[in-house]
Amino acid sequence: MTDQMAIVPTVNGSIEVPGSVVSPSSAPKPADWLTALQVLQELLLRHGGCVSSRALRSVLESRGVANARDVVVSLRYFDFDAPDDQVPKPSFRWHGHAKSFYSPERYQKLQQEQAIEASNAEQSEIVAYQEPDEEDEVEPREKPKYRQEERRLGTYVLSALENIYQSDQTPEDSSYVFDVHNDRPGTEFENVDLLAVHWRSGKCVELVAVEVKLDFTARLVQQARNYGRFADRVWLAVPVLAEATEASTALRDFDPMLFEHVVDVGLGILACRRRPGRSYDVVPVHWPRRMHPDPAEKELFLERYRKHFETASVIAPRDGRRYPTLV
Repeated sequence: MTDQMAIVPTVNGSIEVPGSVVSPSSAPKPADWLTALQVLQELLLRHGGCVSSRALRSVLESRGVANARDVVVSLRYFDFDAPDDQVPKPSFRWHGHAKSFYSPERYQKLQQEQAIEASNAEQSEIVAYQEPDEEDEVEPREKPKYRQEERRLGTYVLSALENIYQSDQTPEDSSYVFDVHNDRPGTEFENVDLLAVHWRSGKCVELVAVEVKLDFTARLVQQARNYGRFADRVWLAVPVLAEATEASTALRDFDPMLFEHVVDVGLGILACRRRPGRSYDVVPVHWPRRMHPDPAEKELFLERYRKHFETASVIAPRDGRRYPTLV
């Protein structure tokens, strides 16, 4: 009996690939699931409560789990509170973040470190404000409290980007998200707050720019839209008072025309709900469309933030190494 051909949609149409396609909502085989639980628990205990998805997948493949990647994805997004009898309930808990799995204790430590980073970012903004530069005579600075809270918010947005853009294709030792809030290599409409590199494949990446503001205003949208000159996808991040399920509605109700404009021009929206302890929950409420940046502007963008893109293995430090195609 021959393998069936599955029709897989692509950007330019569809292609046929051999074998059956497993739905993301399909439960793993019970034997594979039990093996995965055993391996994950062993690795977390062995490595101090943290193991990379790649390492877990490698061990599962060595144990004979055929669709190891799919099983790892099922583990990452497993809902402990959902009434699901498709797979056996695990006897322990874990958290998935960026490219790794964490034990509850290690994840709590990660959150504490994140809170410290947010406070440090806030403090660095105070120092930066106290050290005026030459541009202060031309453009008045935003109020320091405003800037400090922006930096704090940016720390939590950065963490959300780590989850959104984690990829099997990202080189193991390469960073892929960056806080460049204090880097000011260009004009106001060229200085992004956060950067991300999305590895679509081992040979193709997209550059992502993010603008963080405390108010949903036309100026925020104007800045974010301008980034489409050099970035492949653009997000704006803004606080909301509503819960995640109502965040999109809350932003639309606040300014219907501005919200519709954001959607029409293809910007993404990250809604940031403030939590106790001055932390934020960051949720995508609208995903960005692919922009069509100008090649010359994109090249200048790469040069403005060269050190970060070198760290991300996107551009070479002029030593002859081969790097992926920038789509």
